Amino acid sequence: MESEIMLLGLVALGGGLTVALIGLAYLLLRLREAETRLHEKEDQHQGILDRLQENEYRLRTIIESEPECVKLQAADGTVLEINPAGLRLVDAGRPEDIIGRKIYEVVAPEYQAIYRENMRRVFAGESVVYEFRSTTLKGRTCWMETHAVPLRDARGEVYALLGITRDTTEHKWAEEQGRRHQTELARVARLSTMGEMATGLAHELNQPLAAIANFARGCIRRLRTGEVVPAELIEPLEEVCEQAERAGEIMRHVRDFVRKSEPRMTAVDINQVVRSVVKFTEHETRQHETVVTLQLAPQQPRVWADSIMIEQVVCNLVRNAVEAMAETRSQRREILIRTVPHDGDIVEIEVVDTGPGIDETVIDNVFDQFFTTKTEGVGMGLSISRSIVESHGGSIRAESRAGGATFRFTLQAIPVKLSRDERRYSLHS
Repeated sequence: MESEIMLLGLVALGGGLTVALIGLAYLLLRLREAETRLHEKEDQHQGILDRLQENEYRLRTIIESEPECVKLQAADGTVLEINPAGLRLVDAGRPEDIIGRKIYEVVAPEYQAIYRENMRRVFAGESVVYEFRSTTLKGRTCWMETHAVPLRDARGEVYALLGITRDTTEHKWAEEQGRRHQTELARVARLSTMGEMATGLAHELNQPLAAIANFARGCIRRLRTGEVVPAELIEPLEEVCEQAERAGEIMRHVRDFVRKSEPRMTAVDINQVVRSVVKFTEHETRQHETVVTLQLAPQQPRVWADSIMIEQVVCNLVRNAVEAMAETRSQRREILIRTVPHDGDIVEIEVVDTGPGIDETVIDNVFDQFFTTKTEGVGMGLSISRSIVESHGGSIRAESRAGGATFRFTLQAIPVKLSRDERRYSLHS
Protein backbone atom coordinates (compact mmCIF):
# COMPACT_ATOMS: atom_id res chain seq x y z
CA MET A 1 0.00 0.00 0.00
CA GLU A 2 2.75 2.35 0.89
CA SER A 3 4.58 1.49 -2.31
CA GLU A 4 1.52 2.37 -4.32
CA ILE A 5 1.25 5.72 -2.58
CA MET A 6 4.91 6.39 -3.19
CA LEU A 7 4.50 5.47 -6.85
CA LEU A 8 1.54 7.80 -7.21
CA GLY A 9 3.58 10.57 -5.56
CA LEU A 10 6.44 10.05 -7.98
CA VAL A 11 4.07 10.09 -10.91
CA ALA A 12 2.49 13.33 -9.67
CA LEU A 13 5.91 14.87 -9.11
CA GLY A 14 7.01 13.84 -12.58
CA GLY A 15 3.90 15.35 -14.10
CA GLY A 16 4.50 18.60 -12.27
CA LEU A 17 8.09 18.70 -13.42
CA THR A 18 6.95 18.02 -16.97
CA VAL A 19 4.45 20.84 -16.78
CA ALA A 20 7.09 23.13 -15.32
CA LEU A 21 9.56 22.17 -18.02
CA ILE A 22 6.95 22.75 -20.70
CA GLY A 23 6.13 26.14 -19.18
CA LEU A 24 9.81 27.01 -18.98
CA ALA A 25 10.33 25.98 -22.58
CA TYR A 26 7.37 28.14 -23.63
CA LEU A 27 8.75 31.09 -21.72
CA LEU A 28 12.17 30.59 -23.30
CA LEU A 29 10.56 30.43 -26.73
CA ARG A 30 8.64 33.67 -26.12
CA LEU A 31 11.78 35.30 -24.81
CA ARG A 32 13.68 34.31 -27.92
CA GLU A 33 10.83 35.61 -30.09
CA ALA A 34 10.90 38.89 -28.15
CA GLU A 35 14.67 39.08 -28.53
CA THR A 36 14.31 38.40 -32.27
CA ARG A 37 11.67 41.12 -32.64
CA LEU A 38 13.83 43.48 -30.60
CA HIS A 39 16.82 42.79 -32.82
CA GLU A 40 14.64 43.26 -35.90
CA LYS A 41 13.34 46.58 -34.55
CA GLU A 42 16.86 47.61 -33.67
CA ASP A 43 17.93 46.70 -37.19
CA GLN A 44 14.96 48.63 -38.60
CA HIS A 45 15.74 51.58 -36.36
CA GLN A 46 19.37 51.47 -37.39
CA GLY A 47 18.32 51.23 -41.02
CA ILE A 48 16.10 54.28 -40.59
CA LEU A 49 18.93 56.14 -38.90
CA ASP A 50 21.30 55.12 -41.69
CA ARG A 51 18.82 56.28 -44.33
CA LEU A 52 18.22 59.55 -42.49
CA GLN A 53 21.94 60.13 -42.21
CA GLU A 54 22.35 59.24 -45.87
CA ASN A 55 19.53 61.60 -46.86
CA GLU A 56 20.96 64.34 -44.65
CA TYR A 57 24.38 63.81 -46.22
CA ARG A 58 22.89 63.94 -49.72
CA LEU A 59 20.83 67.03 -48.87
CA ARG A 60 23.83 68.77 -47.31
CA THR A 61 25.96 67.82 -50.31
CA ILE A 62 23.33 69.24 -52.66
CA ILE A 63 23.02 72.46 -50.63
CA GLU A 64 26.77 72.87 -50.33
CA SER A 65 27.25 72.33 -54.06
CA GLU A 66 24.35 74.67 -54.94
CA PRO A 67 25.82 77.62 -56.90
CA GLU A 68 23.37 80.06 -55.30
CA CYS A 69 23.13 81.09 -51.68
CA VAL A 70 20.95 78.81 -49.51
CA LYS A 71 20.38 79.93 -45.92
CA LEU A 72 18.19 79.37 -42.90
CA GLN A 73 17.15 82.34 -40.75
CA ALA A 74 15.40 82.66 -37.41
CA ALA A 75 12.51 85.06 -36.87
CA ASP A 76 14.82 87.72 -35.45
CA GLY A 77 17.05 87.59 -38.53
CA THR A 78 19.77 85.38 -37.05
CA VAL A 79 21.51 83.26 -39.69
CA LEU A 80 21.23 79.60 -38.64
CA GLU A 81 22.81 77.89 -41.64
CA ILE A 82 24.38 79.06 -44.90
CA ASN A 83 26.11 77.20 -47.72
CA PRO A 84 29.54 77.99 -49.23
CA ALA A 85 27.94 79.94 -52.08
CA GLY A 86 26.23 82.11 -49.47
CA LEU A 87 29.52 82.70 -47.69
CA ARG A 88 31.04 83.89 -50.97
CA LEU A 89 28.01 86.06 -51.69
CA VAL A 90 28.39 88.04 -48.45
CA ASP A 91 32.21 87.94 -48.57
CA ALA A 92 32.49 85.76 -45.44
CA GLY A 93 35.78 83.90 -45.05
CA ARG A 94 34.36 81.22 -42.75
CA PRO A 95 30.89 80.18 -41.50
CA GLU A 96 31.41 81.82 -38.09
CA ASP A 97 31.66 85.22 -39.81
CA ILE A 98 27.94 85.17 -40.56
CA ILE A 99 26.27 82.21 -38.79
CA GLY A 100 24.84 83.35 -35.46
CA ARG A 101 24.80 86.99 -36.57
CA LYS A 102 21.89 89.09 -37.81
CA ILE A 103 21.32 89.11 -41.57
CA TYR A 104 20.70 92.86 -41.36
CA GLU A 105 24.46 93.36 -41.10
CA VAL A 106 24.65 92.76 -44.86
CA VAL A 107 21.43 94.58 -45.83
CA ALA A 108 21.72 98.24 -46.88
CA PRO A 109 20.09 100.51 -44.23
CA GLU A 110 17.44 101.88 -46.61
CA TYR A 111 16.24 98.33 -47.38
CA GLN A 112 16.18 96.91 -43.84
CA ALA A 113 12.54 97.87 -43.25
CA ILE A 114 11.51 96.14 -46.49
CA TYR A 115 13.56 93.08 -45.52
CA ARG A 116 11.95 92.90 -42.06
CA GLU A 117 8.47 93.16 -43.55
CA ASN A 118 9.14 90.28 -45.94
CA MET A 119 10.53 88.18 -43.10
CA ARG A 120 7.37 88.88 -41.12
CA ARG A 121 5.29 87.64 -44.06
CA VAL A 122 7.32 84.43 -44.32
CA PHE A 123 6.93 83.64 -40.61
CA ALA A 124 3.20 84.32 -41.07
CA GLY A 125 3.20 81.48 -43.60
CA GLU A 126 3.70 83.22 -46.96
CA SER A 127 6.22 82.49 -49.69
CA VAL A 128 7.71 85.72 -50.99
CA VAL A 129 10.21 87.09 -53.49
CA TYR A 130 11.96 90.37 -52.70
CA GLU A 131 14.88 92.41 -53.96
CA PHE A 132 17.23 94.51 -51.88
CA ARG A 133 20.57 96.26 -51.96
CA SER A 134 23.33 94.65 -49.93
CA THR A 135 26.57 95.82 -48.40
CA THR A 136 28.75 92.73 -47.85
CA LEU A 137 31.09 92.10 -44.91
CA LYS A 138 33.90 93.61 -46.98
CA GLY A 139 31.88 96.72 -47.89
CA ARG A 140 31.05 95.66 -51.45
CA THR A 141 27.70 96.98 -52.71
CA CYS A 142 25.48 94.74 -54.82
CA TRP A 143 21.85 93.89 -55.55
CA MET A 144 20.31 90.62 -54.38
CA GLU A 145 17.04 88.78 -54.93
CA THR A 146 15.70 86.26 -52.41
CA HIS A 147 13.06 83.57 -52.81
CA ALA A 148 11.94 82.77 -49.26
CA VAL A 149 9.60 80.05 -47.93
CA PRO A 150 8.58 79.07 -44.39
CA LEU A 151 9.92 75.85 -42.79
CA ARG A 152 7.43 74.11 -40.48
CA ASP A 153 7.86 71.59 -37.68
CA ALA A 154 5.71 68.49 -37.05
CA ARG A 155 3.04 70.67 -35.41
CA GLY A 156 2.84 72.91 -38.47
CA GLU A 157 4.46 75.90 -36.81
CA VAL A 158 7.00 77.96 -38.76
CA TYR A 159 10.40 77.70 -37.09
CA ALA A 160 12.74 79.06 -39.77
CA LEU A 161 12.97 80.85 -43.10
CA LEU A 162 14.56 79.03 -46.02
CA GLY A 163 15.93 81.51 -48.51
CA ILE A 164 17.63 81.11 -51.88
CA THR A 165 19.44 84.33 -52.80
CA ARG A 166 21.21 85.29 -56.00
CA ASP A 167 23.28 88.26 -57.08
CA THR A 168 21.30 90.42 -59.53
CA THR A 169 23.83 93.26 -59.82
CA GLU A 170 24.61 92.62 -63.50
CA HIS A 171 20.90 92.35 -64.30
CA LYS A 172 20.19 95.64 -62.52
CA TRP A 173 23.09 97.26 -64.33
CA ALA A 174 21.74 96.03 -67.68
CA GLU A 175 18.28 97.37 -66.77
CA GLU A 176 19.79 100.72 -65.86
CA GLN A 177 21.73 100.86 -69.13
CA GLY A 178 18.57 100.00 -71.05
CA ARG A 179 16.63 102.68 -69.21
CA ARG A 180 19.32 105.26 -69.91
CA HIS A 181 19.36 104.25 -73.57
CA GLN A 182 15.58 104.53 -73.76
CA THR A 183 15.70 107.95 -72.09
CA GLU A 184 18.29 109.17 -74.58
CA LEU A 185 16.29 107.74 -77.49
CA ALA A 186 13.19 109.55 -76.24
CA ARG A 187 15.14 112.80 -76.00
CA VAL A 188 16.41 112.39 -79.58
CA ALA A 189 12.82 111.86 -80.67
CA ARG A 190 11.79 115.05 -78.87
CA LEU A 191 14.60 116.93 -80.60
CA SER A 192 13.36 115.59 -83.92
CA THR A 193 9.84 116.71 -83.03
CA MET A 194 11.12 120.16 -82.14
CA GLY A 195 12.97 120.36 -85.44
CA GLU A 196 9.79 119.58 -87.32
CA MET A 197 7.85 122.13 -85.25
CA ALA A 198 10.50 124.86 -85.44
CA THR A 199 8.53 126.98 -87.91
CA GLY A 200 5.46 126.89 -85.73
CA LEU A 201 7.45 127.78 -82.63
CA ALA A 202 9.10 130.68 -84.41
CA HIS A 203 5.64 131.92 -85.31
CA GLU A 204 4.41 131.48 -81.73
CA LEU A 205 7.40 133.44 -80.38
CA ASN A 206 7.11 136.12 -83.03
CA GLN A 207 3.65 137.15 -81.83
CA PRO A 208 4.57 138.09 -78.22
CA LEU A 209 7.89 139.61 -79.33
CA ALA A 210 6.13 141.78 -81.95
CA ALA A 211 3.54 142.82 -79.36
CA ILE A 212 6.30 143.76 -76.92
CA ALA A 213 8.02 145.88 -79.58
CA ASN A 214 4.77 147.63 -80.56
CA PHE A 215 3.76 148.48 -76.98
CA ALA A 216 7.29 149.64 -76.12
CA ARG A 217 7.46 151.93 -79.20
CA GLY A 218 4.05 153.33 -78.34
CA CYS A 219 5.22 154.18 -74.83
CA ILE A 220 8.39 155.79 -76.19
CA ARG A 221 6.44 157.96 -78.66
CA ARG A 222 4.10 159.16 -75.95
CA LEU A 223 6.99 159.90 -73.61
CA ARG A 224 8.76 161.94 -76.31
CA THR A 225 5.73 164.17 -76.77
CA GLY A 226 6.00 165.08 -73.11
CA GLU A 227 2.23 165.16 -72.79
CA VAL A 228 1.68 161.77 -71.24
CA VAL A 229 0.31 161.07 -67.81
CA PRO A 230 2.36 158.30 -66.09
CA ALA A 231 -0.78 156.42 -65.15
CA GLU A 232 -1.62 156.09 -68.87
CA LEU A 233 1.54 154.02 -69.38
CA ILE A 234 0.57 151.38 -66.83
CA GLU A 235 -1.73 149.43 -69.15
CA PRO A 236 0.67 149.18 -72.14
CA LEU A 237 3.57 148.33 -69.83
CA GLU A 238 1.48 145.58 -68.25
CA GLU A 239 0.88 144.25 -71.77
CA VAL A 240 4.64 144.27 -72.35
CA CYS A 241 5.14 142.22 -69.19
CA GLU A 242 2.37 139.80 -70.10
CA GLN A 243 3.73 139.22 -73.60
CA ALA A 244 7.27 138.81 -72.25
CA GLU A 245 6.03 136.20 -69.79
CA ARG A 246 4.23 134.43 -72.63
CA ALA A 247 7.42 134.30 -74.70
CA GLY A 248 9.38 133.11 -71.67
CA GLU A 249 6.82 130.39 -71.01
CA ILE A 250 7.12 129.14 -74.59
CA MET A 251 10.92 129.03 -74.37
CA ARG A 252 10.81 127.40 -70.96
CA HIS A 253 8.47 124.73 -72.29
CA VAL A 254 10.76 124.09 -75.27
CA ARG A 255 13.78 123.84 -72.96
CA ASP A 256 12.02 121.36 -70.65
CA PHE A 257 10.73 119.32 -73.57
CA VAL A 258 14.19 118.71 -75.07
CA ARG A 259 16.18 118.65 -71.84
CA LYS A 260 18.69 115.90 -71.22
CA SER A 261 18.14 114.71 -67.69
CA GLU A 262 17.04 111.73 -65.67
CA PRO A 263 13.29 111.04 -65.45
CA ARG A 264 11.67 112.95 -62.61
CA MET A 265 8.69 111.10 -61.18
CA THR A 266 6.12 113.29 -59.46
CA ALA A 267 2.39 113.47 -58.84
CA VAL A 268 1.21 114.80 -62.22
CA ASP A 269 -2.10 116.39 -63.18
CA ILE A 270 -2.82 114.53 -66.43
CA ASN A 271 -5.43 117.11 -67.47
CA GLN A 272 -2.79 119.83 -67.27
CA VAL A 273 -0.42 117.71 -69.38
CA VAL A 274 -3.09 117.39 -72.07
CA ARG A 275 -3.76 121.14 -72.04
CA SER A 276 -0.02 121.85 -72.40
CA VAL A 277 0.25 119.55 -75.41
CA VAL A 278 -2.76 121.17 -77.08
CA LYS A 279 -1.21 124.60 -76.59
CA PHE A 280 2.18 123.33 -77.73
CA THR A 281 0.80 121.86 -80.97
CA GLU A 282 -1.73 124.62 -81.61
CA HIS A 283 0.11 126.12 -84.58
CA GLU A 284 0.48 122.73 -86.28
CA THR A 285 -3.15 121.73 -85.79
CA ARG A 286 -4.31 125.15 -86.98
CA GLN A 287 -2.05 124.95 -90.04
CA HIS A 288 -3.62 121.61 -91.01
CA GLU A 289 -7.15 122.89 -90.30
CA THR A 290 -7.65 120.40 -87.46
CA VAL A 291 -10.05 121.02 -84.59
CA VAL A 292 -8.97 119.68 -81.19
CA THR A 293 -11.67 119.03 -78.59
CA LEU A 294 -11.02 118.17 -74.96
CA GLN A 295 -13.18 116.05 -72.68
CA LEU A 296 -11.25 116.07 -69.41
CA ALA A 297 -12.77 114.35 -66.42
CA PRO A 298 -13.07 116.71 -63.44
CA GLN A 299 -11.54 115.73 -60.10
CA GLN A 300 -9.14 113.48 -61.96
CA PRO A 301 -6.67 111.70 -59.64
CA ARG A 302 -3.04 112.52 -60.23
CA VAL A 303 -0.69 109.98 -61.77
CA TRP A 304 2.83 108.95 -60.80
CA ALA A 305 4.84 110.01 -63.84
CA ASP A 306 7.49 112.13 -65.51
CA SER A 307 5.36 114.95 -66.94
CA ILE A 308 7.67 115.66 -69.90
CA MET A 309 7.71 112.01 -70.97
CA ILE A 310 3.93 111.69 -70.75
CA GLU A 311 3.65 114.99 -72.61
CA GLN A 312 5.80 113.40 -75.31
CA VAL A 313 3.42 110.43 -75.58
CA VAL A 314 0.35 112.67 -75.97
CA CYS A 315 2.25 114.92 -78.40
CA ASN A 316 3.24 111.89 -80.53
CA LEU A 317 -0.36 110.68 -80.69
CA VAL A 318 -1.73 114.14 -81.56
CA ARG A 319 0.88 114.76 -84.28
CA ASN A 320 0.34 111.27 -85.72
CA ALA A 321 -3.39 111.98 -85.96
CA VAL A 322 -2.80 115.38 -87.60
CA GLU A 323 -0.37 113.93 -90.14
CA ALA A 324 -2.59 110.92 -90.92
CA MET A 325 -5.61 113.14 -91.63
CA ALA A 326 -3.51 115.60 -93.67
CA GLU A 327 -1.84 112.86 -95.72
CA THR A 328 -5.16 111.26 -96.69
CA ARG A 329 -6.81 114.68 -97.14
CA SER A 330 -9.66 113.87 -94.76
CA GLN A 331 -12.54 116.27 -95.25
CA ARG A 332 -13.39 116.30 -91.55
CA ARG A 333 -10.33 116.75 -89.36
CA GLU A 334 -11.07 116.49 -85.69
CA ILE A 335 -9.17 115.17 -82.70
CA LEU A 336 -10.83 114.34 -79.42
CA ILE A 337 -8.63 113.95 -76.33
CA ARG A 338 -10.39 112.41 -73.40
CA THR A 339 -9.24 111.54 -69.87
CA VAL A 340 -11.21 108.73 -68.29
CA PRO A 341 -11.03 107.83 -64.57
CA HIS A 342 -11.65 104.23 -63.55
CA ASP A 343 -12.90 102.69 -60.32
CA GLY A 344 -9.51 101.04 -59.83
CA ASP A 345 -6.09 102.63 -59.56
CA ILE A 346 -5.63 103.70 -63.18
CA VAL A 347 -6.34 106.70 -65.38
CA GLU A 348 -6.95 106.24 -69.10
CA ILE A 349 -6.15 108.79 -71.81
CA GLU A 350 -7.77 108.52 -75.26
CA VAL A 351 -6.78 110.27 -78.50
CA VAL A 352 -9.48 109.83 -81.14
CA ASP A 353 -9.23 111.12 -84.73
CA THR A 354 -11.46 111.22 -87.82
CA GLY A 355 -8.75 109.99 -90.18
CA PRO A 356 -8.52 106.89 -92.35
CA GLY A 357 -8.10 104.49 -89.44
CA ILE A 358 -5.57 101.65 -89.31
CA ASP A 359 -5.51 98.63 -91.57
CA GLU A 360 -6.50 95.58 -89.50
CA THR A 361 -3.64 93.58 -91.03
CA VAL A 362 -1.01 95.90 -89.50
CA ILE A 363 -2.71 97.20 -86.36
CA ASP A 364 -0.76 94.75 -84.19
CA ASN A 365 2.54 96.10 -85.56
CA VAL A 366 2.05 99.84 -85.12
CA PHE A 367 4.11 99.91 -81.90
CA ASP A 368 7.05 97.98 -83.38
CA GLN A 369 10.32 99.82 -83.92
CA PHE A 370 10.79 101.20 -87.44
CA PHE A 371 7.25 100.25 -88.49
CA THR A 372 5.44 103.14 -90.17
CA THR A 373 2.66 103.78 -92.65
CA LYS A 374 3.83 107.33 -93.39
CA THR A 375 5.67 108.07 -96.61
CA GLU A 376 8.44 109.89 -94.73
CA GLY A 377 8.12 108.30 -91.29
CA VAL A 378 10.89 106.51 -89.40
CA GLY A 379 8.67 104.33 -87.19
CA MET A 380 10.00 105.38 -83.78
CA GLY A 381 7.31 107.64 -82.31
CA LEU A 382 4.81 104.95 -81.29
CA SER A 383 7.55 102.54 -80.25
CA ILE A 384 9.01 105.17 -77.90
CA SER A 385 5.52 106.01 -76.65
CA ARG A 386 4.90 102.37 -75.72
CA SER A 387 8.26 102.14 -73.93
CA ILE A 388 7.49 105.30 -71.94
CA VAL A 389 4.00 104.13 -70.97
CA GLU A 390 5.19 100.64 -69.97
CA SER A 391 8.08 102.10 -67.96
CA HIS A 392 5.41 103.99 -66.00
CA GLY A 393 3.55 100.74 -65.27
CA GLY A 394 0.81 101.37 -67.85
CA SER A 395 -0.24 99.94 -71.20
CA ILE A 396 -1.10 101.35 -74.61
CA ARG A 397 -3.21 100.00 -77.46
CA ALA A 398 -4.58 101.06 -80.84
CA GLU A 399 -8.08 100.55 -82.21
CA SER A 400 -9.47 101.18 -85.68
CA ARG A 401 -13.04 101.94 -86.56
CA ALA A 402 -15.04 103.33 -89.43
CA GLY A 403 -14.00 106.95 -89.74
CA GLY A 404 -10.87 107.06 -87.63
CA ALA A 405 -8.48 105.54 -85.13
CA THR A 406 -8.31 105.56 -81.34
CA PHE A 407 -5.19 105.28 -79.18
CA ARG A 408 -5.63 104.55 -75.49
CA PHE A 409 -3.02 104.37 -72.77
CA THR A 410 -3.23 103.96 -69.02
CA LEU A 411 -1.19 105.28 -66.10
CA GLN A 412 -1.11 104.44 -62.39
CA ALA A 413 -3.29 106.78 -60.33
CA ILE A 414 -2.16 108.08 -56.94
CA PRO A 415 -4.57 107.97 -53.99
CA VAL A 416 -5.90 111.44 -53.21
CA LYS A 417 -4.37 111.50 -49.71
CA LEU A 418 -0.91 111.01 -51.21
CA SER A 419 -1.19 113.40 -54.15
CA ARG A 420 -2.14 116.26 -51.81
CA ASP A 421 1.52 116.48 -50.80
CA GLU A 422 3.31 116.25 -54.14
CA ARG A 423 6.66 117.41 -52.79
CA ARG A 424 6.72 114.71 -50.16
CA TYR A 425 6.04 111.94 -52.66
CA SER A 426 8.24 113.17 -55.51
CA LEU A 427 11.01 110.85 -56.61
CA HIS A 428 14.15 111.45 -58.67
CA SER A 429 15.25 108.19 -60.23
